[in-house]
Amino acid sequence: MEKLFPEITSLEDVMRLAKGGAIAGIVFAALVLFDVIFGSFPAVLPGIRLAGAGLEAVFILLLSWRIWTGRNFVSAIVLMALLVFATLTGVRDGVFGVAWLAAYFGLGLMMLNAIRACLRHDTYSRETAPARTA
Repeated sequence: MEKLFPEITSLEDVMRLAKGGAIAGIVFAALVLFDVIFGSFPAVLPGIRLAGAGLEAVFILLLSWRIWTGRNFVSAIVLMALLVFATLTGVRDGVFGVAWLAAYFGLGLMMLNAIRACLRHDTYSRETAPARTA
């Protein structure tokens, strides 16, 4: 379990895990755009679908930027909820469905670690604050 959920003992650990969650958000935004570009959605006009996915990708990138700072656990939770929703609606059957499920599992694991890190940011930043001022 130590490999999946590393121990957080310092501000460096917090920032490393938060940046991993932000990278997962960037990959998630790319997956959203790839799904629209290469997927088939006959019931929706392509321009409308592309514009909606573009707005979704921009929102995901904004949340990822906020997670990158390591301070905003609300953004990490919202991004995790979007990832879970995309997983529930986007995984298809067959071999590629298993591959997508594995990719979403890896991204979700990185996001869970980012949530843990963002929750601990204030604790470790207060501990290192006197050391920075000296």
